[in-house]
Amino acid sequence: MLLCGCEPAIEESLRPVGRCADAPVAVTSAACFSVNGQGYIFGGREADGTLNNHLYRYDPAKDEWSDMGATPLKARVRPRAVAAGGDVYIGLGFNGKVLIDSAYLCDWWRWNPATNTWTELKPYPSDRTVGPVVSTDGQAIYVAFGGKQNFERWIFRYDIAHDEWIQLSDGLARMAAYPPRAHSVCGGMCGNRFYLGSGYTRDESSDFWVEAELREDSIIWHRLRPMQGKRHNSAASSDSEAVYVSGGHHGGGTLSRGRLYDDILRYDVSQDLWERIGRLPDGERENMISWIIDGRLYVGCGNDKRDQPCAQLYYIPL
Repeated sequence: MLLCGCEPAIEESLRPVGRCADAPVAVTSAACFSVNGQGYIFGGREADGTLNNHLYRYDPAKDEWSDMGATPLKARVRPRAVAAGGDVYIGLGFNGKVLIDSAYLCDWWRWNPATNTWTELKPYPSDRTVGPVVSTDGQAIYVAFGGKQNFERWIFRYDIAHDEWIQLSDGLARMAAYPPRAHSVCGGMCGNRFYLGSGYTRDESSDFWVEAELREDSIIWHRLRPMQGKRHNSAASSDSEAVYVSGGHHGGGTLSRGRLYDDILRYDVSQDLWERIGRLPDGERENMISWIIDGRLYVGCGNDKRDQPCAQLYYIPL
C-alpha cells in the first residue's frame, strides 16, 4: 500500500494480478515498448549500479525472456521508446555521475525488428531529456515535458516520414501556471488524444492531469480530473479507452517524502474518471516498465522502496 498517512479516496474494482517469468536482469529506469506481440525493455540501472545498453524481449505466449544483446546506443537510465509503423524509435535519457551537459543524451534512433538494423536519426532538439513522456498517433511521435537542472512543459513533434522535429507553441500562453513545468511525467495516446500528467515540479510530486490538444503547430491544454495521489516516476500504457498508471513516487511535502505506491490506476477517457484496478503483489515500485499486449497490461521491473532494482513482471486483464 501507499506508505503515507492517508490515501486518496477512489473507486476500486480490483482485478487479479498474475505473475510472469522474471526478467533476465533486475533493472530500473529502463525504456519499454511492445511491437509484433512482444514486449521489450532497453537500458536502465542494474543492482550494482551498472548502466545497461542491452535489449531484452518478452514473449507473452511462451512466458519467456530473451537477451538480444548489446545495442549501438550508449548505456543509460531514463531512456524513452515507442513503436510506430512496425519500427521502434528510441533514445534520450541520462548517463553520468554529475550534472553536466554531456550526460543528458539527445540521440534518437530507429530500430527495425524485422531486420535488426539500427539507424541514427536527427537528434532531439532539447537537452531536457530526463523524464519526458513519449507517445505516438502512428504518423508522428510526441515528446512532452522533461527536465535537466530546470523543467519544461513543452511538446515536440517528431515527423516520422521526414525525420524532423518541431516544437509546438503553447496555445494558451495566458495559463502560465497550468499545467506546471515538470519532469518524470507519464501518459499516453487514446486515439489521437494525448493525456499526460503527474511528475515532479521542483518542490513536490504533482497530481495534475491534462489533455494536450495537438494542433498543427500549437497545443491547447484541457484541465482534467487530477490523478489519485501525487506521484512521479510512474509507468503508463494506454489503449483506445483508457490510460493505465502503475506505481510511482510521492516526494516532497511534510508527510509523504520518499513514499512509493503499489497501485494500478485506470483513467477512463470518456468519463474523466479514475479507478484503482489492482495492486502490485510484492509491494511498492517506481520507474517500472509497462506494455499492453492482447488485452493484458504487463507491468514490472523498476525499483522498490530500498531503491533496489527488481526483476518481477506481472499482468492484469483489461
